[in-house]
Amino acid sequence: MRLALTLILTGLLAVLPSCSDDTKEPGTHETRDNQRRIVSLSPAGSKILIDLGLEEAIVGRHNFDRAVHADVPPVGEQGAIDYEKLLSIEPTHVIVQTDSQSMPARLTQIAGETGFEIVNLTRTLTLDDVQQATRQLEDRFAPGSGLAEQLSHAIEPRADDRPSWGTVLIVMHTAPTVDALGPGSAHQELIERLGYTPAVTEGLPYLPMDAEDVLALDPGVIVLVLPRAEDGEPAPEDWQPTPKELGSLAGLGLRAVESGRVVLIDDPLALLPSTSLIGVSAELERRLGALGPLGSQHDDRGTDTTEAGPS
Repeated sequence: MRLALTLILTGLLAVLPSCSDDTKEPGTHETRDNQRRIVSLSPAGSKILIDLGLEEAIVGRHNFDRAVHADVPPVGEQGAIDYEKLLSIEPTHVIVQTDSQSMPARLTQIAGETGFEIVNLTRTLTLDDVQQATRQLEDRFAPGSGLAEQLSHAIEPRADDRPSWGTVLIVMHTAPTVDALGPGSAHQELIERLGYTPAVTEGLPYLPMDAEDVLALDPGVIVLVLPRAEDGEPAPEDWQPTPKELGSLAGLGLRAVESGRVVLIDDPLALLPSTSLIGVSAELERRLGALGPLGSQHDDRGTDTTEAGPS
């Protein structure tokens, strides 16, 4: 759980020299773009940079960054930067995400001494945060790429009517507690913008719940966000949750479980509030849209059910 929260709550960004991207150095065929050496201490920032086509420019990463290839050397994390390694990499840009912390004074000092530029994404918790960070990096590194517009379209509010099968609970861990994504998280906001009603309406963005809490909510649909390994195979279309995957949700008699309305999102970066949400949004919209209403005589698996849904 700690790794998941670290990936969600951390991020980092870098800035570009003032010269034009397509300006060539005298006597060389390399462009300014090829000379960028970016250290990204923000997993969210790294994913945005990769989607902007700048993966090859990333030469240093956050310790728990799953977006960047593992061969890229880790340089620490916010509040615990390995400055010796950072200096040895000789970055041109460093991307940070301070959240509620102040900018590390040592980082600012070294930047002034060596000349690399710092870009602060501030935070990437909500959808608006992610959109702002995407625009910030696009404007700085790849103006006109269209990535920010693509994200905007993916997360814009939907106006279509949705089935009346109750609320949606988003879960990222099922044992020993049920750890849900709640108000203020990009994932819950995504559910709302897709036109669905979240099961949790009060509390923090990350909520550990026990069995009684979940039973009191009794959601109509449960979304399990369980990222697979980077080299893992995606779950099959006919995926059904195992008792291990359900964890504490198993055996409670929840209507979402009993009626087969447990949806899996297993993208390796599904928990990362970044441009990875473009794919997560599309998958959520597809999978949730395929569920029939609880009041129908057939659920989405084609089996009979007489369970009545909410009016």
